[in-house]
Amino acid sequence: MKKVLITGGAGFIGSNFARKFLELRYDVNLIDRKGVNLWRLQDLKDKIKINYVDIENYDELELFLSELNPQIILHFAAAGTYTRRPEDIRSIVDANLLGTINLVNACSKIKIECFINTGSSSEYGAKEKPMKENDLLEANNLYGITKAASTLYCQYMAKKLDLPIVTARPFAVYGYFEEKERLIPTIIKSCLENTELELSSPSSVRDFVFIEDVVKAYLAIIENIQKVKGEIFNVGTGVQTTIDEAVNMIKDITQSTVKSKYGQIKPAYWETKNWVADISKIKKRLSWQPEYGLKKGLAKDIKWFKKNFYLYL
Repeated sequence: MKKVLITGGAGFIGSNFARKFLELRYDVNLIDRKGVNLWRLQDLKDKIKINYVDIENYDELELFLSELNPQIILHFAAAGTYTRRPEDIRSIVDANLLGTINLVNACSKIKIECFINTGSSSEYGAKEKPMKENDLLEANNLYGITKAASTLYCQYMAKKLDLPIVTARPFAVYGYFEEKERLIPTIIKSCLENTELELSSPSSVRDFVFIEDVVKAYLAIIENIQKVKGEIFNVGTGVQTTIDEAVNMIKDITQSTVKSKYGQIKPAYWETKNWVADISKIKKRLSWQPEYGLKKGLAKDIKWFKKNFYLYL
């Protein structure tokens, strides 16, 4: 049985991958920080191994990896993802950059089949057209800066040591077990409860990509790792949607009459008029394309949300 190691495994994206790899009959091992809330993993505790390892501590991490010897590493652990939360500079730099450097260096000491580093669309900064993997990186927040530096380090080590490392840059991922205060769960919950919906700007834009499509993109990378090591791939839909359009889709699916109150929350300073992936590279190199348009993905997400509403109370 192959071993997969998922960092940040208790998080939104990581926990979805834990479920998928259990389904694929892998030996699933997670790394996360002590004290993390395991609400997404309550039904999996006896099927997976949760390890509390500090990726900022190289010696601890190297020993752990040498003993576990995983074949596949999926790196999702990060700080500063939710930009409205106050986090200090040092914690974001240490978690995102130092943690990634430590993980790559420790993995270089064992034989791995595939390492996928999770980058971010925040690495690009403001662009006037769809974002391509070879665009100049102009990150305009600390999270994006540290993710860009981590991507560069992964590329450097992949080329220097011929390591099977790829960076995936997901855009606005939504779906099962998403963080409670994020945009899509906030809108869905408000529509289902018919409670006041307070938002920032109706014209803010995102390239929303469904979690099931993200999982399939990573599986395509794993399957083709020897052909694409050292590469970067955008994972999005190539379609830009305004917040107001997303709200109206959710209201339509839930048949909600809730009123949206815009301007109640201050927009993030990095909001731009364009935030969409160019996905021509991943389509060509990996024959991957999203199965879910936003309305189809939201319909599936809302169906799941209704069944698991107790998690969001």
